Amino acid sequence: MLIGVISDTHDNISSIKEAVKFFNLRGVNLVLHCGDIFSPFAAEEFSALNCGFKAIFGNNDIFQAELENIISDFGIIRNAPFEFIIDGKKFIMFHRLLTVVDGKYDYVLYGHTHKPWIENIKDTVYLNAGEACGYRYGRRTAALIDLDSNHCEIFDL
Repeated sequence: MLIGVISDTHDNISSIKEAVKFFNLRGVNLVLHCGDIFSPFAAEEFSALNCGFKAIFGNNDIFQAELENIISDFGIIRNAPFEFIIDGKKFIMFHRLLTVVDGKYDYVLYGHTHKPWIENIKDTVYLNAGEACGYRYGRRTAALIDLDSNHCEIFDL
C-alpha cells in the first residue's frame, strides 16, 4: 500500500493541484494531510484525488465546520491527535508534535514546522512532509510511505 503525506498547504491552490497530480500519477491508495489546509475552497481541490483522504485540523484551520463539510464528500478531517490503523500498522497524526511517542506507533506524522524530516526512533518512523505551500522555506514538498517495504521518502513538488 502506498500512502501520500502532505502538510501546510495554506491555500496555495497551485501547490495543492501539483500535489494531487503527484499522488494520482503514483497511484497512492490514501493521502494524509497533517493540517493547515486553511480555507474550504482549498480543501475542495483534494476532491480530485483518486484515493481516500484523511486530515487533521492545524492551528490555522479556523473554518473547521466548513472544512469538515467540504471534506466529508471525499474523506474525513479530525482534531489531533488522530489515531488509526492501516494494514496492521499503527498511525498517529499531529499538526504540532508535542511529545515523543515511539514504541506505541509505527508511524508518527506531523507538520507545523514546515521542515521536511524523516527519523527512525526505535521502531517508530517520525515523518514531517514539510510545507507543500513553499511559503516559509521556498521548497514545496510531500512524502510517500510504502507500507510494503516500510520505505519513506520526501519529494519536491
